[in-house]
Parts: sequence; structure tokens; C-alpha cells
Amino acid sequence: MLWFVGVKLVDQWRKFRGTPLEVHPRWGFIALSCVVVLATYAVLIETWRRMVIAWGGELAFRDAASIWFVSTLVRYVPGNTVVQVGAFAELARRRRVPPATAAGAAAINTVVAIATGFVIALLAGWRSIERLSHGKSTLYLVAAIALLAGLLLLPTLMPALLRGIRRVTRRSLPIGVLPRRAVYQSLTGNVIAWGLYGVAFQLFAYGVLGAARGTTLDYVAAWAAAYVIGYLALAMPAGLGVRELAQADALTMLGLATAGQALTIAVTARLWLTLLELLPALFYLARGTRPRDPAP
Repeated sequence: MLWFVGVKLVDQWRKFRGTPLEVHPRWGFIALSCVVVLATYAVLIETWRRMVIAWGGELAFRDAASIWFVSTLVRYVPGNTVVQVGAFAELARRRRVPPATAAGAAAINTVVAIATGFVIALLAGWRSIERLSHGKSTLYLVAAIALLAGLLLLPTLMPALLRGIRRVTRRSLPIGVLPRRAVYQSLTGNVIAWGLYGVAFQLFAYGVLGAARGTTLDYVAAWAAAYVIGYLALAMPAGLGVRELAQADALTMLGLATAGQALTIAVTARLWLTLLELLPALFYLARGTRPRDPAP
């Protein structure tokens, strides 16, 4: 796993070095963007932790942070989404949390993150979608409303979905009853996280270029759309390459940057976010992921 992470990080550094840079770095804004990203991680960790608690598990925040950050390392391995859920389950088991609870919360949270990212990208970038879709924006709005309604009904629909999976696979998934509170917590946490990501992205773009066009909502839309597309590129570790192309296109279409500036922001943003994921993950990995022995 560490070998995969190292290879991807070196590859990103080479792309960064090979990009025609149009930068006027303002390190104060870049540092502030890092703080906002770390705050976003805290929101996502607490969201998953509260989902585990709603499912009947018990988990301290520091243990949840350890599990969450170490599991992110798996994203850089091919087949990342499925393997990452398994990593959540195994690391949670070491913290005496039922694996089915941890995996179920992680899987549902991933689905909600993708769905809310899609909805937020549509709503935040509505003006541009209206202009670019040539009158078809209503279809996108209907799709967003239907997706949001499906998320709100997920606790009701889950038993039927599990029965369908059981018929097709002839296996029973030990997810149990999906608490409504867990879904609503996931919705709230992910909406807040997408907003914070957009703020951090705008600060980072300003820090790299020395200027930032557009509104915060534009950056929320560009970030969410590219991240969701990268999420769905399951064959690519952490959506590598796919997310950068989508992000550069989004920045250009929204009028936030020229083509050269958009590519610079997309490549440097990948390196920026990768380091902010890897450094805490390696710190927790070095500390160890097994529970301490109880005091005598």
C-alpha cells in the first residue's frame, strides 16, 4: 500500500514540475486553505463517528480519526472504494467496533457523499449550467431533486434494496437496520464538508495565482463536480488524472481561470490535498492502529 502511495505521489510531483506554471504564490492564503481542509476532515470524521454511534457502536474521536486517515491510504490502491470500506471494517474491529457497523456507516456515507456532491455541484453552478445546457437545465434540476428525495427515503428503501441484493448474490449483508438519524447526520455533515472544501479551494486558488475570479459557490461547484467524477472512476487510484481533467474543465467553463491557469490549479491542488491526506495518515500509521491494552 505504501509503495502505491509513493508511486502516485512521485507521479503527481513530476506532473507539478512539468506544468507551465502561472503562479504568484501567497503562502498565507495557502496555509489558511490547509487549515480549512483539516477542519473539513474533522467534520467528515465526526460525521462518520456519529453514524457509528447511531448504529449502536462506541468510538472516541481520536480513534475515529486514526481509522479514517489510515483508511484513506487505501484510496491510492486500484479498486480503492471497495477496499477502503474493508479497511474501515478491519481497523474498527481492532477498536472493538462491530465491523458491520463501521463498514455499513462508511458505505452509506460514501453513497451520500457522492449524491450530495452531485446535487451541490448542480445547485452551486446553476448559472453556468443554465448557460451551457441550452435550455436543458430543468432536467438536471429534476434529477437533483429526485436524488435528494432518494437519500431522504434511504432508511425506508434499504430493506428492499438488501432483499434485492440477497436474491441476486444469494448472500445476506450484515448491515442491520439503517437508522434514519445516521442518514440525516451523513447528509448534514457532507453538505457542510462540500461547502468547506469550496472555501478551501478558493483560498488555495488565490494563494497559487495571486487572484481568484468568481464567487465561493463557483469554487464549490467546480470542486464537488470534479471530486464526484474522480470518485466514480473506480479503476483509477483516488481518481488520479480523471479528477484533474474534470477540475481544469470546470474552472475554465465557469470562467474562473484561463486554460493554463486551470491546469496549474488542478495539478497543484492534487499535490496539496494528497499531502494533507498522507501526512496525518502516516502519523497515525506510525502510532499504530491496534488498541492499547486496558489498564490493570
